[in-house]
Amino acid sequence: MNKRKRNEQRGFSVIELMVVVLILGIVAAMAIPTWQRMQRNARLNGDAHNISEALSVAKLRAGAGFTYSRVFLFTGTDRTQYFRVDDWNSAANGGVGCWVPDGVTNPGTGSGKCITTSTTTGYETNLSTGVSAGFGSISTVPSNFVTTVAQAAGCWQGGALATNGSQISNTACIVFNSRGFPVRADGFYLTDSTRVYGIVTNSIGLMHAYVTPAASASWKAY
Repeated sequence: MNKRKRNEQRGFSVIELMVVVLILGIVAAMAIPTWQRMQRNARLNGDAHNISEALSVAKLRAGAGFTYSRVFLFTGTDRTQYFRVDDWNSAANGGVGCWVPDGVTNPGTGSGKCITTSTTTGYETNLSTGVSAGFGSISTVPSNFVTTVAQAAGCWQGGALATNGSQISNTACIVFNSRGFPVRADGFYLTDSTRVYGIVTNSIGLMHAYVTPAASASWKAY
């Protein structure tokens, strides 16, 4: 009687536990790469969407304020890459004018808020882990908006005008004039080494986003 009771109460054997652990290991080995791929895709998709939104904001700021506005993209490799919306303020810098971060409601007439380097200001959005400004070996343009695959021209410090002065190294800027039109057709490119996003705009302000595998150009509208 006691022996039968003990048999009824016994737990799992070591072999049974090993089988369960083995099955869980197989399931994890199948699921983890899929999860990592989904996470990587979400990061790149999110950054591309955020830059597109920033371009729309810059376009609206320029037209509404009857001034210049831009999206400033830091492309250097010495620290985390980022982007930011800047506005041209003609009253700042002693009335000479300078670029200031969008969101600074009262930059004043001094130069304390003027952007002259790629140093962060506290108004930036960092690119996600694994995402960087670049297009790898892609050389085919995503649309007829641009003639070559290249990041937009470097950002101006600003002299007497919004589009002159010295260029800031390791930067790319798409600039909108007071009518909300880009000063030139340009583009930003982001990659996670598996895909490349291109966000391009033409001279009348139309903007489109495209995506392609990083291995070879096969652009599709996003």
